[in-house]
Amino acid sequence: MNTTKKTNKFTRFLRNNAALLILIFCVIAIATVVLAVTLTRDNTPDNPVIPDNPVVKDPDDNDDPAPGVKDKVKVYFTSPVKNTSTGMGYTDGKDTLFVFNSTLNDWASHKGVDLVAADGTEVTSMYDGTVIDVKETFAMGNIVTIDHGDNVVATYASLADVQVVKGQTVKKGDKIGAVSTTASNEFMDGAHLHLEVAVKGASVDPTPYVNGEIFREFDAE
Repeated sequence: MNTTKKTNKFTRFLRNNAALLILIFCVIAIATVVLAVTLTRDNTPDNPVIPDNPVVKDPDDNDDPAPGVKDKVKVYFTSPVKNTSTGMGYTDGKDTLFVFNSTLNDWASHKGVDLVAADGTEVTSMYDGTVIDVKETFAMGNIVTIDHGDNVVATYASLADVQVVKGQTVKKGDKIGAVSTTASNEFMDGAHLHLEVAVKGASVDPTPYVNGEIFREFDAE
């Protein structure tokens, strides 16, 4: 008797809630299918499509320069004397304190380099500039001082046949004089150009300027 009542109640429950039970069954079925697909799906991404002739751009290439940016042109200093060798070298007061001066027969500081060449060899301006002094002294002979801009001033000494005057503008390669023995303090070293360079008033080794290692950059036209 009790079993029959329980069966009847269950039957009525199913009949009265059939729609709800069907909905619950459908939700469970859909969730089961989604879970199965997720677990069995190949997570490896599809192979990308590669063109037959891919173009790889170098990251350093810049086909589209920024607006207003111009190419740069390097203009180098050049040796004032061709076919030259170095006589007395530069003393920096640190690694090299003195060099032997055969004329004075003594060791002395030497704030320049002597560019040895045949007497009368042409001496030219290393760079564009303005002649700020032309003079003659007993110790260093005929001297031409040129302001090459950017606080670089060069002194060309032991000259003959001076071709420039104070205030004159010169271009790189313009003749300013000739190699000679007019520097009495260096007479025994033979014909040469005594060259000094100062940057912001401080003496520096002229060798990098003579060797064409120093340059300035300008916007290309």
